[in-house]
Amino acid sequence: MKTFKRILPVLIACLVFFLGGCNAQKEERQEEQRPEKVIPVTVETVTRNDIDETFILPAGLEAWEDIVLSSQIAGPIQQLHVREGDRVKAGTVLMEIDSETIRSQLRSDRENVSVISRTLERYRNLVGEGLVSKQELENLENNLTAAESALRTRQLQLDKSTPRAPVSGVIDYLYIDRGEYIDAGKPLVRLVQIDRLKVIADIPEKDVRYLSVGDTVKVIPARIQGDDPEPISGTIDFIAFAANETSRTYRTRIIIDNPGTLRPGMIVRAQFVRRELKQAITVPLYAVVGTDSDTAVFVVSADTARRVPVVIGGSIGQRVLIEQGLEAGQQLIVSGQQLVTDGTKISVGSN
Repeated sequence: MKTFKRILPVLIACLVFFLGGCNAQKEERQEEQRPEKVIPVTVETVTRNDIDETFILPAGLEAWEDIVLSSQIAGPIQQLHVREGDRVKAGTVLMEIDSETIRSQLRSDRENVSVISRTLERYRNLVGEGLVSKQELENLENNLTAAESALRTRQLQLDKSTPRAPVSGVIDYLYIDRGEYIDAGKPLVRLVQIDRLKVIADIPEKDVRYLSVGDTVKVIPARIQGDDPEPISGTIDFIAFAANETSRTYRTRIIIDNPGTLRPGMIVRAQFVRRELKQAITVPLYAVVGTDSDTAVFVVSADTARRVPVVIGGSIGQRVLIEQGLEAGQQLIVSGQQLVTDGTKISVGSN
């Protein structure tokens, strides 16, 4: 009996070890029989296409013409023919400056020219008879020249009493009121021409070498209440030869036709073409995994995911340029790529 009591613990330990081993073998067999987890993914077929590599910069709008018209004579404003916001054509009379004094002087100048002309005609007839010297005749001719010059000057002054629009445009601001006395040189109106507009953008040093005068640029107005505005086609008109000393950028001017909704001072986006790429491969930005030093994508290989290292070029909208690593025809995983590793079983859903 004592011997049995001594070996009982040993028997119990052996039994526990035996039962544990059986359970472990059973779990291993169940694990082997359990099906491997399959990750559902969606794919995109890799293709080669001719595309434009672009970049977008903020830009500002300026009027095609922005003119502050100043008075060339002094006097009170007698009549105003325009108001702020009026559209005028080139040559339109904008206002009248009191010109009664000028008109009176003009009548006197005309009479003076008429008198000298009649006198000169008589002197010419008398020179042949010796009654008038040649010197007297020359003096009178000089007097006529001076009188005619004074008449022309007075006529110009009269013309300046009715300032006209130098170009077609919109009256953006009136600096004066009717009845106000103005001095020569005082600003009268600000006239802006906005049927065409200048788009001014500052191009970084790394991109200016891709641009040339005459290139087409897509100008994108700001979104209003969530609506996507239609892009406007513009043309590069000028690229600065010297960089801005502070920003190290190059001032570039683009010309666009105003669809009627744009105004000087507005901010827009200008999309420039950096390069025209032939038969290039691009993929969605979100399909790329890894880090800057270990960039990759996943493609379908039979029924598994295969990790493919890639070399990325520039970005084109929401896609990136693949310079190395992919070939046309491969099935690129674009959904579920964050859930797989190299060799993971996958099921491909609809694209």
